[in-house]
Amino acid sequence: MEDIIVRVEHLSHRYSNQWAVRDVSFEIPRHGIYGLLGANGAGKSTVMNIMCGVLKQTEGDVIIAGVNTKRDTIAAKKHIGFLPQKPPLYQDLTVEEYLIHAADLRWVAPREMKKAVEEVMERCAITHFRKRLLKNLSGGYQ
Repeated sequence: MEDIIVRVEHLSHRYSNQWAVRDVSFEIPRHGIYGLLGANGAGKSTVMNIMCGVLKQTEGDVIIAGVNTKRDTIAAKKHIGFLPQKPPLYQDLTVEEYLIHAADLRWVAPREMKKAVEEVMERCAITHFRKRLLKNLSGGYQ
């Protein structure tokens, strides 16, 4: 098994005539915690959005767990968990409804959905918020 979980090769992205990211390459080893640091406007959010499949790159490749995101986005996304700075939550859903929705987006089989949602709530210690609306949660719980 390869020790590199993410490989970014010659990644570039352009918004109209402005390059936000130009020829960025790096590797992330399988184990550890890593950060993407840089000045405001340096392209950190653009790189993260491309790596997570939210935005399509202009040039270059992103390989996650050996899967090129250009060739098989769905397979690559199965290895990704992404928490944006401002999560795109459906504020009128309960915690449980939102987790069911998220599981559905991650192609969890319907017969496994309830168990998967329960496991996530237990792991995150949020079972007591099951019926609470997302808009009534503190920012840390969102």
